[in-house]
Amino acid sequence: MIYVLAYPQFEPSVAERIHRFRIANEPARAMLVPPHVTLVFGLANIGQKEFLAHCEAAASLSSQFDVSFVSGEVTYDFFEKAHKLLLVSSAGSSQLAALHQRLYEGAQEAELKADIPYRPHMTVATNPDRTVIERLDVCALGGFPLSGTIGALEVVELENGRLRHLETVPFAKLS
Repeated sequence: MIYVLAYPQFEPSVAERIHRFRIANEPARAMLVPPHVTLVFGLANIGQKEFLAHCEAAASLSSQFDVSFVSGEVTYDFFEKAHKLLLVSSAGSSQLAALHQRLYEGAQEAELKADIPYRPHMTVATNPDRTVIERLDVCALGGFPLSGTIGALEVVELENGRLRHLETVPFAKLS
């Protein structure tokens, strides 16, 4: 399965707080992948070479942008059958949503789950028990907003529980 992620670049102290929170509350995923926003979810039926070219074209229309996460929200993920604590994006949301839309144009549009609205966020905790997630204190992440910068797409492949980096595609336009 191929995914496209965006790794926000945070100030080191913010990145460390997010990392510690994730290690405590979603250790397996925190060890698998750094804090990220998912832009494309698990493409199974796509040619890798063609899709990488598509990602490069999408990135060529984008420039680095600021992103911030302003609040926590508990939600249920029907695919993973788990409750999650999401950090919801405010600044940068429109750019993330536009990238999501652009990346699903073409052949991969067949794999878009159009019945699930895209909401830019970063997952920081996962648990099958909702009460565990509801008890988490997002204050441990520090004060909101948590702000960073996004300047590239990360194309990865998840296979047999391992994440393999395929390509980093930097944004081409200057800010």
